[in-house]
Amino acid sequence: MAKTNVLHEWFPTAKWPLVISAPMFTVANGALAAEVTRAGGLGMVPAGMDPSTESPHLAALDSQLTIAHQILPKKTESSSADDESRPPLPIGVGFLTLLATPDAYRANVLPILRKHRPAFVWLFGSDPSEYGPLIALFHDECAEFCGGLKVFVQVGTVEAARQAARAGADVVVAQGSDAGGHQWAQAASVMTLVPEIVDALRIEAEFKSGKEVAVVAAGGIVDGRGLAAALALGADAVAMGTRFMTCPEADSNPFVRNTILSTSDGGATTTRLGAEWITIRSSANDAIMGYPTWSKLYAGRTTLHSGLTDIANGVPVEQVHESFKKGLTEGDETRMFTFAGTGVGLVQKSQSAGEVVQEVRTEALDVIANLKGNL
Repeated sequence: MAKTNVLHEWFPTAKWPLVISAPMFTVANGALAAEVTRAGGLGMVPAGMDPSTESPHLAALDSQLTIAHQILPKKTESSSADDESRPPLPIGVGFLTLLATPDAYRANVLPILRKHRPAFVWLFGSDPSEYGPLIALFHDECAEFCGGLKVFVQVGTVEAARQAARAGADVVVAQGSDAGGHQWAQAASVMTLVPEIVDALRIEAEFKSGKEVAVVAAGGIVDGRGLAAALALGADAVAMGTRFMTCPEADSNPFVRNTILSTSDGGATTTRLGAEWITIRSSANDAIMGYPTWSKLYAGRTTLHSGLTDIANGVPVEQVHESFKKGLTEGDETRMFTFAGTGVGLVQKSQSAGEVVQEVRTEALDVIANLKGNL
């Protein structure tokens, strides 16, 4: 419980057990993040992957953080927009660090963080062993205006967790292989990954760094049972993505919402609108969509779509990409796909973000109480 108390010391608006909404690029936004935080969780806004001077991703981040400010209650009415004594905004910012450099972040990211004062940042997309300079940048140059910014690093292996801790991370997000979206191409499930990471980081703290690093479990967690299980495995909190994708506050398109709500048995074959579906991890999804290529460390879990079938049958990726673009234009749903975790079959209805947080937390407490009552 001690590490959980550390999280609540850092984030005093959060309630235990803690639910964090993942910084899903093109899905999460300021409204979703604010409503998660208002309900006692920790909401996150995605910053995308482009840290350049004219970045549309950073412009959107600025806009969405402004929306979060407008929704969340003010702590002190006397605090002005440039008053650096005001409390941090209890919101996190998620960075996809494929194109990150300390110089670009110093020039183009820090001014946005100075303006909005988020409570933490979340890094994902690079080799964790290379995060040292970036984490130092956030710790050193955000200390004054963010009240001690905390840095989360998302990992998918025990060794990556060690590397993140040694690089200075405050929190390690242990993402299991059931997760939707981008993740480690080779990873274990939450069931084994989380406790092994917890044990490894405890040893790091005791014998090397002396610094306690909190652990957040992610991947396939969509309800209170998953939250209670993650706590039993040693996690201090959970991060959920797929469950929030159908919330009215999310930016998910209708196809994505319908896919999630009508798909079951997410780790195996399922039936949706007469078609056979599975969720599957593949590094080909980015090439099909035309995204920048991620390193070989990563792959993405999506619902199965015609593009992956084409590639498996030997169709060149360039041709599959053109078919994908044509499918988007023509509304061909066989060419569309949804980044979703294997827990998709447990998402039965659309609820507001605040309702999701409250329901998951209440169910987890009930599970814990019932287990205790059986002793």
